Amino acid sequence: MEQGILSSFADQNLFRSVIDRFPLSYLFLASRPLMKFALLGWNLQIAPLLRAISADSRHSFTIAAELPEESLGELLAAAPGIRVLQTWEELLVDTAADVTLVAGDSDSIQTGAKQLAVDGRPLALVPQASQGSAFIYELTLTHDDNRVPLAPVQHLPAHPLAAKLNDAIHRGELGQIMLLRIEHSFPAATQQAGVSGSGLTRDEVDGAMFHDVSLLRFLGGNYNRITAVHSGSDTTGITQATVTLGGNELAEATWTARAGQRAWKLEVTGSAGSATLELDDTFEGSLILNTADSDSESGAAAQDDGSGIGERQLAALEDSIDDSAKHWAEMTRAFETVEATHTSLRRRRTIDLFFETTSERSIFKSQMTAVGCGLIMLTLFGLVAFLLLGAFVDSNSRLQRNAEADNRVIQASEFVAGTAQLNRAGLKHVSEISREVQQSAETIFVTPDADDSYGELNDDRMASVVTALVKSGHADSAAFVKIAAVPHPATQLLLKVLRVLWIAPLVLFLLLQSLLFVTRPSSNDAPSSKAE
Repeated sequence: MEQGILSSFADQNLFRSVIDRFPLSYLFLASRPLMKFALLGWNLQIAPLLRAISADSRHSFTIAAELPEESLGELLAAAPGIRVLQTWEELLVDTAADVTLVAGDSDSIQTGAKQLAVDGRPLALVPQASQGSAFIYELTLTHDDNRVPLAPVQHLPAHPLAAKLNDAIHRGELGQIMLLRIEHSFPAATQQAGVSGSGLTRDEVDGAMFHDVSLLRFLGGNYNRITAVHSGSDTTGITQATVTLGGNELAEATWTARAGQRAWKLEVTGSAGSATLELDDTFEGSLILNTADSDSESGAAAQDDGSGIGERQLAALEDSIDDSAKHWAEMTRAFETVEATHTSLRRRRTIDLFFETTSERSIFKSQMTAVGCGLIMLTLFGLVAFLLLGAFVDSNSRLQRNAEADNRVIQASEFVAGTAQLNRAGLKHVSEISREVQQSAETIFVTPDADDSYGELNDDRMASVVTALVKSGHADSAAFVKIAAVPHPATQLLLKVLRVLWIAPLVLFLLLQSLLFVTRPSSNDAPSSKAE
């Protein structure tokens, strides 16, 4: 580490004299991170960060893969000596890089990025609307699963003048912000090809909107209401796209895009002043910031060619690569905002967003909730079906079911086997029934013997019960002693099956709920917070 620091000084003796005079400076330099970067894919927005990394002696580039041929010249100019690989699979073998920069939207680049994240390699992504939210969600699930560091590389919010404007807004120099407005025009792909009168495609609108929405959220706050309107037709393209963003206690933000000459302008209107940030036509990437006080005509102007974007991106990457959840979630919301415009256009109304960081556990809990509600409903339907079928299938009368509930049914086991003589248990049962029916004559049933095909034994058993009741003082007992009706064996089996079926969904639901406790992450898996 010391040799790396020494190499950044022209004179080692001067370096050591600085250490001797200011010993804390060495500790500060030694604490600054040293990272090796790899590059997967190519996008023009990655160029400022590449130049900043190459100019910083604390960091270095090692390898790059999946690069288009037309980008090799610019890449070698920004990072001379870099080793170029053919496919992303070679990055899995080479473990020298600490962080992999992902730029591009092709299927192979997205597949490589997901595989590197699964392998635990930290990623810094240059976001594009064409990458799609599904790709971002997959990386987010991987982050939640193995805690791999993920960080976005933002472009417009990293511009020095955008940061200066954001500081002015938060310091209250413009007063209460009432409106943010971006007007963006750029030539459509068909116009560049020489076709006149053609509008923008949906992909072109989304691509421009994504970066501008990121800036509006950076300046205005967490917008969660989106209204989108497109003018034009599917045949000629979109002539103008307008998106309005809103939120609780947030200034309204509007974004307008149309096909035409390249121009970009942001207007911020506040109660105490206003500011404009616009593209300078004389130099690509140069922005001009104008601020004006509402009480006077005086104002201030500043211009920056964006040369400091790479340094700010690198500084943000150093701070966020180890704790990237907040920055990654904000980038995810920009993707969701772009996709919400599609829903707003389809439904022709304002869309309310309620953002939540997607995780594998949250998806599992949502699925469990849906399954649980379904099983509870199945339990209800099963119970109703059981009661209805039982009422039609069960041959027992209501009088007999009441007797069973009051224990006024003499079972076949209470007689001496093969005879009509009551055994000890039967005599005791008849005696108990006799005492219970003293006040009113309640029907008493005798369960028939299944082997008595002619009914003689059953008649004799019923006579035995009547005799026992007469001895107990019930002279008219013959009028309320009857033979019980026995359901068919198939009917009894059906009722047993129905009892199991209606209760089974509830038992399954309770078993599934126990999985929530089994899959709960342990305290050791939770990310440890850094001491301030």
